[in-house]
Amino acid sequence: MSQMARSRWAASTTVLLIMILISSFSVGAPRRAVAQGDWTPPSEISNDQFGWFPDLAADQNGTIHVIWGSGAIDPNVPDPSAPEASLDLLRYRSLRDGAWTPMNDIAFTCTGGYTVRNSLAVNADGRLQALVRTCFDLSTVSATTQEAWSALNWTAPLRLGSSYYNALAADSQGRLHAIYNEMVFGDEEQSKLASEIFYRRSDDGGQDWSVRTNLANLSGGDERMQIDVDAQDRIHVVWDHGSDWYLGLDRPEYGIYRRSDDGGDTWQSQIVLGIPGEPIVQTTLGLTLEGNPLVVYRSANQRQIFFQSSPDGGANWMAAEPIPGIQARDPLERGLDSYSLTVDSANRMHLLIVGFPEASNASIPMLMHLVWDGQRWSAPEIVAQGPNYPMWPRAVVALGNQLHATWFTYTQANDWGDRRVWHSSKQLDSPAVAPAPLIDLPTPIFTANLPDDAPITINAPVTEQVVAHPAPTNPIAFRDLPPPGAVGSRGDIIVVVLALAAVLGLLVVVVMLTLWRRAN
Repeated sequence: MSQMARSRWAASTTVLLIMILISSFSVGAPRRAVAQGDWTPPSEISNDQFGWFPDLAADQNGTIHVIWGSGAIDPNVPDPSAPEASLDLLRYRSLRDGAWTPMNDIAFTCTGGYTVRNSLAVNADGRLQALVRTCFDLSTVSATTQEAWSALNWTAPLRLGSSYYNALAADSQGRLHAIYNEMVFGDEEQSKLASEIFYRRSDDGGQDWSVRTNLANLSGGDERMQIDVDAQDRIHVVWDHGSDWYLGLDRPEYGIYRRSDDGGDTWQSQIVLGIPGEPIVQTTLGLTLEGNPLVVYRSANQRQIFFQSSPDGGANWMAAEPIPGIQARDPLERGLDSYSLTVDSANRMHLLIVGFPEASNASIPMLMHLVWDGQRWSAPEIVAQGPNYPMWPRAVVALGNQLHATWFTYTQANDWGDRRVWHSSKQLDSPAVAPAPLIDLPTPIFTANLPDDAPITINAPVTEQVVAHPAPTNPIAFRDLPPPGAVGSRGDIIVVVLALAAVLGLLVVVVMLTLWRRAN
């Protein structure tokens, strides 16, 4: 072989090696999240700062309010890796007249890196109400929709119990309905109940709450509850029975449904939801305009997702059927995820779910939107698909025809990595609904959310600003929440395999080149 031929062969080999290496690394390269249909491109609303487990609500004028858990590092603690350096925060933004207000911290919830679980609702008087996990406790806080941007305008936390999961709803009379799971302590028989689902009601905008009512009374764990109120002010509740993440019970069994027709004073008997011989999780509740419940859940061990509906307000239920065209994320990744259902003014149910289209060969799950028209499910459309893992979607319809979604993403399958909160929306073709009239409720008189030694300014001017706080980073140790799955995801495996293949290919080429040179 001539010198020129050898040079060309060496140049071609070099180009080939470079292409192999580029292809191996491009698999894990950052990509923007994309959407299908009329969904707006996903917008990151946590300002490139740590955030997860959001909730959202639409007020009577169509403004969207979002809260989520976050954290920061206390610069006054010498060791930033110490638990006492990790500050737990609740954050807030609103989408008002098409523009997002600045992100702000509205509550300091604990020190030590505890997950800030939260739920948000707008009461019939137009006031924002939230349930917030403060350390191990569950507290309620409140603010007007116009002043919620500042922590100074939220009421002081009022403790309801000790909890991990929580959910909140409001009815047309201005009553608040809260459910949460709490460990039961007491005699030997009570101790067998593990975490139970408790219900409490407030008739005065969150100032006073009823004595708790145990809705479960079941042996085994109870968690991941959801609550909704229909147009007749009937209260509908679902939850997962069997598993209890907080107590380390990973034994899913079935879903539970209950209803109250008298504002929570009494409850109808429990109804078991599920499929024969197969445990289920992630029981998700939606209500039609008539108040007929639709429930979605997934197999705990397989990839199928099912639905059940009731034609008579929850008294009787149709048999479970699989939702066509989609599959759930890997059962090992079901972790702490949840789905969301909401209804538009045309009485169509909108489902947000994390998983895959049925024929997809993607390795990273995507956020999908499906519509139930009472007879059949639409084909799935992608709300967000990208390099990061979506979790915990929440959906709401504003003014009858504006569908909004929020969720969070994480970057590492077997460790959380960076977590960010996102938003997307879709204009529906259902009729617009006029803003609902507000009712009068007592103005909250309990203490404002201020430190004991904080100066109080009377009639301070109302201006929107961001309260100063330490520069947030990902808190070091969320001690009560492990990664979503013990086994790495297929995406990580593919990246590793391709990278190893590229290295192996490089070694083979080097060996062949060496042998060729020796032979010539």
